[in-house]
This record gives sequence, C-alpha cells and structure tokens, in this order.
Amino acid sequence: MAPPSAEDGEPRPGPPPPLPDVSDPNGRAGGALNEPDERSDIPKTLRSSGSKAGGPANDLNPGGRAEAPAPPKGELGQVIAGKELFHGNYCGKGQRGEGLPPTDDLDAACMRHDACYDTAGYSSCACDATLKREASIVSDSPKVTLEVRRRALSVIEATAAMDCRAP
Repeated sequence: MAPPSAEDGEPRPGPPPPLPDVSDPNGRAGGALNEPDERSDIPKTLRSSGSKAGGPANDLNPGGRAEAPAPPKGELGQVIAGKELFHGNYCGKGQRGEGLPPTDDLDAACMRHDACYDTAGYSSCACDATLKREASIVSDSPKVTLEVRRRALSVIEATAAMDCRAP
C-alpha cells in the first residue's frame, strides 16, 4: 500500500513541531511569574498568594486572634446603587457631610479622590489611578485593621470598574 499523500486529505507522518524553550520560563518577564515584584500593580497583600496554602486570604486572616470591631459600612446593594457609602465619610458615591474629617487612611484617600474629581470636573482616570495606588498602600499597611485592609482591596477592585475618561 502506498503512503498517504497530501492529495488524499490524510495527514502525513512527519517530525513533531519544535518544543518551546523552557530552560528559563521567567526569562521574558525578567522576574518570577508567581512572585510579582514591588513594581507590580498587584497589592503586596495579594502578591505570591498562589504559592501559599490558603491563597490570598493568608495576609488578611486574623489567625485566631480577636479582630478589632469592624467600622460601619453600607449594604452592598445600596452602595452599588449609590444610595449609601461603602466606608467612612467619603468612600462611595457622595459623602456624609461637607467638612467631616476622614475616619482613617482609606477614607482620607477616598476624600482626596472626591476632591480630585471636583477639581477635574469629570470622572478622571488619573484620579482613579491615584485612589488605586493609595488604597494599595492602605491594604499593605500592618498598622491598619484587617477589615479596613480588606475594604481597601475592595476599593482597588472598584477602581477597575469605574467609568472614567482621560484628560
């Protein structure tokens, strides 16, 4: 029997395709893929969580210790609808009252974000990027309560969903 030809529509045996070079799987990125460095957009709290048992909750888990009482927050459905604030006096749509002090570092970042929007006159992507950066600092701070650090991570995620425009 004759070997199949290309005209028959049958596959012809041949050498396998070359394998990719895996001698240095992290070479293209310049850093370990599972260990983002400090230049990464990923908050420190979540970096390298894939290599830890339990995942990203490890850095924000109280580990059996009693946690400080959680500050009040709005009900999620009301927060999304813009009818309640998520955290403090400024995190969420609007504010609790003109001139009120921020309740903590996260609330202060939200207050600056509100002021940035007011100054820009529109929903500025630059303001959102600053809020994301400041919330990331709060989420990584061991001086802040675990609940506020968790909320800071939520604010970071929310910045990705905010509808903004560049100048």
